[in-house]
Amino acid sequence: MASSNGKREWLRLPIIKFGSYITWAFITGSLLLFLFADLAKDLLDNELLSFDIIIGDYIRGFTSVKLTKLAIILTQLGSAFIEFGLMLVIGGFWLFRLKHVRQTAILTICLTGGWLLNLVLKTAFRRARPDIQHLIEVGGYSFPSGHAMVSTAFYGMLGYLLWLNLREQSKPGWYVPVITVLLIIAIGISRIYLGVHFPSDVLAGFAAGGLWLIGCIVGLHAFDKSAKK
Repeated sequence: MASSNGKREWLRLPIIKFGSYITWAFITGSLLLFLFADLAKDLLDNELLSFDIIIGDYIRGFTSVKLTKLAIILTQLGSAFIEFGLMLVIGGFWLFRLKHVRQTAILTICLTGGWLLNLVLKTAFRRARPDIQHLIEVGGYSFPSGHAMVSTAFYGMLGYLLWLNLREQSKPGWYVPVITVLLIIAIGISRIYLGVHFPSDVLAGFAAGGLWLIGCIVGLHAFDKSAKK
């Protein structure tokens, strides 16, 4: 009897664990969806002007030669060229060296899907970029920021997978999410500093990228759960 009860408890653990992921994903996703929807509504109602001017002018008030060079480096880390390059290098290592097929697949889906989703959203809202001096050359629409959105999804997923790997090896991994969040925020701020995005573009990018990241993480754990049945 005791053995039978123990077995049932063991079988319930993956379900309980997956259920906790769903709960946290729903709560966090709802908050991010509310933020994006609120920003989108304010954009359509032309109610973002004061917010964008105040925050944008404050960030650009720190302009200097050294900060501009740093901002350009940071913004390049959020470019499609760098992110797809990192995906090929890291994904190739995981796939061919470590045989981590699912990690490579979800990282690829997260990055590719993030850029495609951003293209759809930008086309839908068609917001022009700030009519101020741009410190780098850019094209396309402004809302939501592609760098902020895809960096949130890609670096967020990369950090999450690294954190999971460290946790499975019983190694400290608290610093991974800290570094990941700081990098994502820095990339977003660099877009405002360089004059190529409104602050609301970046916030909307964080929200949309976070939603896509949560969806990919839930998909990853759902696949793991089904594979263990």
